[in-house]
Amino acid sequence: MSQKIFHTLTVTILSVVALSVSAGQFVVELPAPLATIPSDILSKNAVELKQSFSAGEDSYAVFEADTPAALETFLANADVSAEKISEVLFVNSPEIGGSAAAGEKPRAGHQVFVIERPIPGVGFFGLDKKKKISKGSNSAIAKLGEIIEWDHSYLTSEGTYCVYRADSSETLREHGALAGAPIGKITPVKHKSY
Repeated sequence: MSQKIFHTLTVTILSVVALSVSAGQFVVELPAPLATIPSDILSKNAVELKQSFSAGEDSYAVFEADTPAALETFLANADVSAEKISEVLFVNSPEIGGSAAAGEKPRAGHQVFVIERPIPGVGFFGLDKKKKISKGSNSAIAKLGEIIEWDHSYLTSEGTYCVYRADSSETLREHGALAGAPIGKITPVKHKSY
């Protein structure tokens, strides 16, 4: 094998290994709001809490961890019961489709919602298809006006966890119909970023 081919192959293998072991984000579905987790447990397990979405028995948390195993160890050490753990493959947002980012805080009269959309394989879609999805959401928001705002969406292998701000869940359903986006579950939440 020539030196050049060997070098290219080595770099490619190292790149794949680096991708597989780099920190990732995970959406964790919880049976109750996340309690305060001592920072020493987080740091000891090399896990970072990025966001929490509290809503009684339908709550969510987004963690960053080196591996799914590291996250599972942390959850066990922190005595956090997870109903489901989904690896985030991409974070979509209005900016991907060419619109402005959501405001820093929800508008007056808006509630924060997490929408679960069952779209198998969405996290693996190509960037052009993800841009098309973003543009579709942006277009529906433009039609509905100030009653709705899209913050961001976590794309996984099974679907999305979309964070929206709106005046009601009915507005979110109307947005989904206009955008051609399926809606599984809509949960009003209290949102906190860390």
